[in-house]
This record gives sequence, C-alpha cells and structure tokens, in this order.
Amino acid sequence: MSYITAVAVLTLVALGTRLSGAVLMAWVTPTPRVEKFLQGMSVSVIAALVASSLVSLDLKAFAATCGAILVAALSRSVIWAMLAGMIVAALYPQVI
Repeated sequence: MSYITAVAVLTLVALGTRLSGAVLMAWVTPTPRVEKFLQGMSVSVIAALVASSLVSLDLKAFAATCGAILVAALSRSVIWAMLAGMIVAALYPQVI
C-alpha cells in the first residue's frame, strides 16, 4: 500500500466520521443528557491527549501539566489552565 493510498483512506475515514456526526445530530433531538455529553467531550479529548503525552515520561509535558493543574485549581477555568500549560511548555527550555 502506498503512502498516497494510506493518506487517502485516512482522509475519507476522517471525513466520514465528521459528516456522520453532523448527519446523526440532525436526527437526534438534543436532550439535556446529550447536550451535557457534547459539552464534556472537548475536555475529555484534551484530557486524553495530555494523558497520552504523560505516559511518554516527557519532563516538559509533565511540567506543563503541573502548571495547568495548578492554574485550574486556583482559577477554576479550563481556558486559563490551557494557557498556563502552553506558556510553561513554551518557556520550558529557557527555564531549565
């Protein structure tokens, strides 16, 4: 299988999943339970990405995660926590 074929298949799968979600939501009535699920999905995707980076035992990712957790605990804001994590990750090589 060539790289072009693999990229084309992955592109079609990604497009299919995105379109099927939009088509499915056109048929599903948004109950409070469905709305709560959709609101929590973005945070769960970010948490999964952070968890997968922590498994690699990267000190930069660990420092950024600790900074984000600290800011999240103090501010109770996901946006400020993500911003703090990005700042710690961006400054990490210069700090240590």
